[in-house]
Amino acid sequence: MRTRTWILLLGIGVAAGCDDPFDDADARFEPTTASLLSTDSPFKDEDPSVMRANDGSMVVAWFSDRDGAGDIYVSRATAGENWSEAARVTLDTGGDFYPSIFQDGAGTYHLVWHRWYAFFRGHIMHTTSKKPGSWSVADEESVTTDPDVDDWLPTPAIASDGTLFIYFVSEVRDPTNATSQLYVVSKGPSDTAWSAADPVDDLNSDTEHDQLPFVARTGSGFTMVWVRHDTSEPLPWLNAKSQLFLSTSADGRSWSPPQQVTNDAGNVVNLFPMIYSTGSSQSILWLSTRQGTARPYEIPLAGAGQYPLGVIENTSLPDGYSHRVAATPTGGVFLGVWVQGPDGAQNVFYRFYRR
Repeated sequence: MRTRTWILLLGIGVAAGCDDPFDDADARFEPTTASLLSTDSPFKDEDPSVMRANDGSMVVAWFSDRDGAGDIYVSRATAGENWSEAARVTLDTGGDFYPSIFQDGAGTYHLVWHRWYAFFRGHIMHTTSKKPGSWSVADEESVTTDPDVDDWLPTPAIASDGTLFIYFVSEVRDPTNATSQLYVVSKGPSDTAWSAADPVDDLNSDTEHDQLPFVARTGSGFTMVWVRHDTSEPLPWLNAKSQLFLSTSADGRSWSPPQQVTNDAGNVVNLFPMIYSTGSSQSILWLSTRQGTARPYEIPLAGAGQYPLGVIENTSLPDGYSHRVAATPTGGVFLGVWVQGPDGAQNVFYRFYRR
């Protein structure tokens, strides 16, 4: 992601994984210590995205500048800590950031991210693959193509009819509004091109920045969580205060009125929200300074309207930022990934833990 001055520094022990071809669709995962995932990279590694694949393996995508301007890498874990060698997805001379990976019902892997072709100017990108370790630049497509825009922070969601939605943030598309706003593009199964980018008018504020969206399928519809903050600073991790918001949609196009989740008094920063399945329900995970030190917290999605009732600290995840979690095939065991380290030399770490 863009250079952060709001960084948490913490040194931890490092244990590298090893390569192993996937040969057991019923592989199980057991709790482990915190370990380094972005091995062989002395530079910046950030923006992890994690998912459980249809075959039961765990897949992580992230950004790394180990090979130049910045590219997307993907690695897969099978049994235990058997991680594949990181596969390089992008080769562009521009910077490729903030990947989000998921798999559709047919087994195809999808990656979305934003690509900078100039400083604070970029587009949303999309590509697909049948294997998480093999990607072709010939399959890349620029989802947004408008000139001189700053499209970034994409989050995808796929509808039951196969329509793919990508929500993202842009600040300069509306000349009448100087705030960061949420936009959406879509592509149906029979469409040959992506739709034009439309503002998500149901959700955007006219006076504050809307940032860091995350969309998940919830039942037959969708739920979005995101961060809203005032215009004191343009970036949410630089602002002194920010709040989490939530909305739901039946079709991915029309959204319920924004619901403010957090209501902390004073300068409390809430960042990097996500929604993940805990098995029997779904939970919102995010980073917050609500108790002083920035730590990951959770609240049941169904109880988001009762904040702070039901909030718990996720003590299984170390300090850092951009925490992401997904359930493994082993009941009650989850994979957590996050970022730690000094600016310019961050790394992506992981651990399997029991909830």
